[in-house]
Amino acid sequence: MKKDLFYGLLAILCLTSAQTLSAQTIDVTGNGGTKKAQYSPEKSEEDFTMLFDNNKNTKYCYGFSSNLWIQYQSPVPVLVNQYSISSANDVPERDPRNWKLLGSIDGRKWITLDSQAKEAFEERKQTKVYTFENTNSYTYYRLHITSNNGDQATQLSEWHLLSETK
Repeated sequence: MKKDLFYGLLAILCLTSAQTLSAQTIDVTGNGGTKKAQYSPEKSEEDFTMLFDNNKNTKYCYGFSSNLWIQYQSPVPVLVNQYSISSANDVPERDPRNWKLLGSIDGRKWITLDSQAKEAFEERKQTKVYTFENTNSYTYYRLHITSNNGDQATQLSEWHLLSETK
């Protein structure tokens, strides 16, 4: 009787743990899609492709605008409900301050999925994760930075689109 009770409780515990562990966060930007930016810098070592290299020591830096966008086109529609942005190694005035995350099925008509205002990165190479409600899958995702902290240039080291599956 005690043995049956023990195994029954153990089975319940295992099922509960399996349900908890089944939630998984996937980096959508690693699924072989196409990356694009409104502007490309003169320095190839600071190109927008550096945003997706999983290395906070590299960065995207464009020296002539505080209003720009970066885009990811997935090979298949994907549901994104989180994203992360990492500040770069220097010049906090270049950090994104205000932005919108947009989604699109066709790359022409955009829906605002999330927006942030007056954001600040307290540290260099700091990653912040933003979660939002979304029930639709999109092929295109665009990070539209509308202003930074006052510099002519804008920079960030990483941008990842995340999907939490259950």
